[in-house]
Amino acid sequence: MPDIGNPAGFDIATVLTGSGLTLLLSAAIMLYGDQFQFSSGELYAISGGVLVVVGFLFGLFLVTTGNR
Repeated sequence: MPDIGNPAGFDIATVLTGSGLTLLLSAAIMLYGDQFQFSSGELYAISGGVLVVVGFLFGLFLVTTGNR
């Protein structure tokens, strides 16, 4: 099966997965955020920072292995 690339200019599967993960994190913060010593804003910032670092490291891994 040929690779059609990114016909919309971005990878739709990655965008949908990232959006779903963001919604799950938001729901978890809304439901369980009061059980932590951090405010909701701080929890959003921490989770966003973690996602940025994980995405950067994964992208770096893909580049170094020659997959991107």
